[in-house]
Amino acid sequence: MESPAKLLHQIKRRVQSVTYGSPIYRMMLDQGPLPERLRLSVPDIWPGDAKQGQTLIASPLGLFDLDETLRSEHKRRLLTHDGLRDLRAVGSEMARRKCVSLIHEWIEDQEPWDEDSWAPGILGARLANWIAFYDFYGSAASHDFTKSLILNLVRQLRHLQYTSQANLIGVDGLWAIKGLIYGGLCVTDGEKSLSLALDLLKRQLDAEILTDGGHISRNPQLHADLLRVLIDLRTALTAAKLEVPHELSLSIARMIPVLKLFRHGDGGLALFNGAQEASVLHLDATLTLSQVKGRILKRLPHMGYERMTAGRSLLLVDVSGPPPRGYDQAAHAGLMSFEFSVGKERILTNCGAGLEGDPAWHLAMASTAAHNTMTLSDTNACELLPDGGIGHRPRDVVTQRYEQEGVQFIEVFHDGYMPKHKVGLQRILGLAEEGDELRGREVLAAPIGKDFTVRWHIHPDVSVMLAHGGASALLRTLSGAGWRLRVYGPCGGDLALETSVYCGKGVPRRTLQLRVSGRTIENPMFIEWTLTREKTKKGK
Repeated sequence: MESPAKLLHQIKRRVQSVTYGSPIYRMMLDQGPLPERLRLSVPDIWPGDAKQGQTLIASPLGLFDLDETLRSEHKRRLLTHDGLRDLRAVGSEMARRKCVSLIHEWIEDQEPWDEDSWAPGILGARLANWIAFYDFYGSAASHDFTKSLILNLVRQLRHLQYTSQANLIGVDGLWAIKGLIYGGLCVTDGEKSLSLALDLLKRQLDAEILTDGGHISRNPQLHADLLRVLIDLRTALTAAKLEVPHELSLSIARMIPVLKLFRHGDGGLALFNGAQEASVLHLDATLTLSQVKGRILKRLPHMGYERMTAGRSLLLVDVSGPPPRGYDQAAHAGLMSFEFSVGKERILTNCGAGLEGDPAWHLAMASTAAHNTMTLSDTNACELLPDGGIGHRPRDVVTQRYEQEGVQFIEVFHDGYMPKHKVGLQRILGLAEEGDELRGREVLAAPIGKDFTVRWHIHPDVSVMLAHGGASALLRTLSGAGWRLRVYGPCGGDLALETSVYCGKGVPRRTLQLRVSGRTIENPMFIEWTLTREKTKKGK
């Protein structure tokens, strides 16, 4: 039997299909004057990928000729025409004609209302891209194409005005706002579009940007994506010589230091709560184009992360529970997980985000076992729902940070396993003054006989082998640096080496993980471990 939510969604789709797909609704959208050209040029300020652009030019497939697997993975990119940026990076006349061809194909194939391609977020992003790249592809456009383009821009903008007053959130919300602003500035109904957009923007920023500047989703990649859209909105308003709302400028200024906190030495993002590494080129551009000179934060008490550095070593720790409902669609069950890198080399990482549009991959990558943390009885620390989101969640996640004798410590406790297993878990991580040792202490406040596992997922560029019969493991980076993992106490000789997966860049890579498993023999029970830099023969 289908859930009430799914039944309600199906009813909503049928009503929308009848309403928005009717000739009467189309006639209503076409009422009013049409401009002969765009009134304003709003520049796109982001770098594209010329290699991807060349691939797009060379592809014999049309926009809607892809099989369903590829359509699912790249649906947003296709329907928003985000690839126009890559074609602009190529810069040739052939690239201009390809832009025109792709847009013409969309108009011919997708002009009638469709739930996916006319969704407010997708529609807003498409409107903005058609407008922002017009200066590039417009010279290759015929008079008839330009007339058809403007007709469709106006039609979609009016539909967006009718449908954007719902409570959109996250990237979809900002994309819709971006479409309203770009359309209002460059096409028609400027005052109506801008008034609606700025009201929606203020409400969304008030609801989603936390006091410390982090995004409420707790997803570093989503935080970066939202920040780019906010910079676009500021650029558009500035180009139109309009006042930039204080809330917009303030949000950009507060979000930049947060973005810096999540970057490893290789320039990519940490893999928490559905994030992938993201494009280093785009991250660098975000920091430059933001025009904000913020320092790197050490902690995010509201977003729930801690950052420690010592020497060239970096430790990032998740010290909070899942994000609130409604913002938890991509959230993971990686409570108390951490990532550790040295210089530009990642050593211990979470597994990353699942493949887009694949629920099975999402559940696997979102599981507690896919993170550098402790699991109990092979279950998740919070309930992962099949369609995304978090069901049952911890009631308490408590953290404190302090320093003793030059060592920085973070303590985290959560009760996610308390309802079913009557177990509370605590983790203490310490980073030595020179960054040459990471210490861990796992504490299980649990009845005797509870099964547990502590995992360390290894980045695929790091080689690893067990030593001394499982008493330790040697990790070696591409630069040749060696790190020794040792586990002490009841699990001291039980290190095991198993397969794992790394999905930090959207494509799964085989890798390895170290783990110790056991059963509680006392209450509380302690598992202690260290990751120590191996000294060279000269003692350096």
